Amino acid sequence: MSGISLNLPEDLSNSLADLAKTNGQSASYLAMDVLRDYIEHEKALTTQIELAVKEADQGKFATDERVAAMRARR
Repeated sequence: MSGISLNLPEDLSNSLADLAKTNGQSASYLAMDVLRDYIEHEKALTTQIELAVKEADQGKFATDERVAAMRARR
């Protein structure tokens, strides 16, 4: 495992330490866990965006009716 050093604002550092203590974890472990989740989320989002752009480039768009139906469900 390789190391990394971060300079965090004091409030964020304190929040991280408090949450880690509450969960019985080290701040390093909690930060690693949060970073892992964030990176996986961003990778999935990027993949979805790339697919949407590819489909748009192919002329695949939702019809006005489909968009209206999706809005109506919300």
